[in-house]
Amino acid sequence: MRLGYRLVRNTARLLLRFQYGLALRGMDNIPRTGTVIIASNHRSNWDPPLLGSMIPREVHFFAKEELFRTGWLGRLISYLNAFPVRRGQFDRESLSKCLDILKHNGALLFFPEGTRAPGDGFLRAKLGIGWVICLSNAPVIPVYIHGSQQDRPCLLGRPRITVVFGKPLLATELMNPDLHGKELYQHVSDRVLESIRELSLSTPFGRVKSKGPVYERTVIEDERLR
Repeated sequence: MRLGYRLVRNTARLLLRFQYGLALRGMDNIPRTGTVIIASNHRSNWDPPLLGSMIPREVHFFAKEELFRTGWLGRLISYLNAFPVRRGQFDRESLSKCLDILKHNGALLFFPEGTRAPGDGFLRAKLGIGWVICLSNAPVIPVYIHGSQQDRPCLLGRPRITVVFGKPLLATELMNPDLHGKELYQHVSDRVLESIRELSLSTPFGRVKSKGPVYERTVIEDERLR
């Protein structure tokens, strides 16, 4: 891990621990070396720095392309291994960057829903992560975050955030040999999100809300995926 990355990571960790009460589970499931995709639900802008500060290795992640036009912020997140993505479309250039990262034994942070989900529900997974998994055969660590959408301290103390890291999923376990093309990619994406949803059931709030809403949205289709 680069010295500058470690410094930013440790500073972010201290700030987050000061603002929130953090509970981490399953940290031993994160491989310290080798190719891996870390797939998490997405509730808050805090999610990338939260996970990046807790994962014990350098990770690469998407950031909306507008952030790279803001001078110092763009330079900072680039140093922290962010790369731009064009939202609202199948960005093949960014997804190909994912394959290159994984080819060189990198760790890739991915939010299958593509954007923040409202409340405690889940959006439908987009097919991008399925495409990356199928072409890279990289293992996946599912992650469930609860409470990161709480922006302000509560009256009873610091808001509590719980992060659960699941056991690795092999790419072959997520695939269906009867499916091909975009149907296969969407199937794999859905399987990843379902594994994240299952992690929520291991928490008290997940058991209470185990039937929480799944917000549907149109999945961006790309004829080139056929």
